[in-house]
Amino acid sequence: IIKKIKLYAHHGCFQEEAAFQIDDAIVRGDGAGKMLGILNSGCLISVAKEASQAADTVVFENVVKMLSRLRAGSMRTAGWYINQEVLAQLPLMTVKVKNVAGTEKVGGSAVYIPSNGAADAQFGRLLGLPAFVIEQASALGDQGDIILADWNSYLLARRGSPRMDASIHVEFLTDQQVFRFIVRLDGQPMDKAALTPYKGTSTVSPF
Repeated sequence: IIKKIKLYAHHGCFQEEAAFQIDDAIVRGDGAGKMLGILNSGCLISVAKEASQAADTVVFENVVKMLSRLRAGSMRTAGWYINQEVLAQLPLMTVKVKNVAGTEKVGGSAVYIPSNGAADAQFGRLLGLPAFVIEQASALGDQGDIILADWNSYLLARRGSPRMDASIHVEFLTDQQVFRFIVRLDGQPMDKAALTPYKGTSTVSPF
């Protein structure tokens, strides 16, 4: 399967727009004449919200469960990819500390470390892994609003080099010159399905 991206625009904008389209296909491509994105792949593990969790929120329990389902080999190379609306939720996440009876919250600690904060890191970190804001992540509350992914487990192939053509004939009557850019790509996750670890019953995946 080869995805052909044709963009008729000023050539100075091509690189940025092509990168956006490719990233979007990697995240949510349906594999029908285009790349297979991780959100539509057979190896995707989706973690549901907590029973008492308010809609359109992200809580500590969500990310802990996501990390627990990440394949062991991806622990050092994975990262969080989030919608910008999720960014406002992260500083509010805390580890809840309750009394011995477990009936009353008596304390807590922050989970998310923003960039140039205590970690003095280039990017914010969540449970030790970097967090990046991307436009391709889903809106807050929808599947894919926060993604934990190891891109070392995604195969991306390119056929030939990007090609640019120009024509003064396509829009001759309006005195416009038309540019056509073509990039041929294919991509999909390396795993067809989530894996059951050697010891344990809960499946794991790089996505």
